Amino acid sequence: MTYAERSVEAFLSDVASPRVAPSAGATTALTGALAASLCEMVCIHTSERETSERLADARSELHDRRERLVSLADADGTAVDEVQTAFEADSDDDHEQAALRTATDIPVQIAEAARDVADCAVVAATDGTQNARTDAVVGVTLARAAVDSAAAIVRDNLALLDDDAFVTETRRRIERAETDVAAAVTSVTGN
Repeated sequence: MTYAERSVEAFLSDVASPRVAPSAGATTALTGALAASLCEMVCIHTSERETSERLADARSELHDRRERLVSLADADGTAVDEVQTAFEADSDDDHEQAALRTATDIPVQIAEAARDVADCAVVAATDGTQNARTDAVVGVTLARAAVDSAAAIVRDNLALLDDDAFVTETRRRIERAETDVAAAVTSVTGN
């Protein structure tokens, strides 16, 4: 059963359990999906009143990002379980490093998808109905929280990795997502 198929209460109980997954990455991905949902709602409410190609494009992108983030929540749960299994089984270093690379790359993908949500939030806040602007503000704020949270996960994991090229490229990607989301938040909130 995927996280999307569980009730909110079941997911929260799974997080607050002795199990390893779902943990921070899955929670971060679903936070990004919530951000996408809020901004998508702004696009929907506005398009009911007027037609805007930018809003239609943003709505489509937000829908895609929402689905992607939900999928990444499941992927993160699997990756965390694989890391746990590798460490508990005293696997060889190559197996542990491979599991850690996967468990690091998924939060990077979460950050990049959440950054894309924040970019769409700018359109929702700018072109959307002013009655729903607060939803776009909350959406971009949640997207920033998802990027910041994913970055924290990534940085912790990078400290455990031996692959310098992977570490350098991953650090570049996460820093780019942080820079981009900060610009989107400033555009929407003025802060």
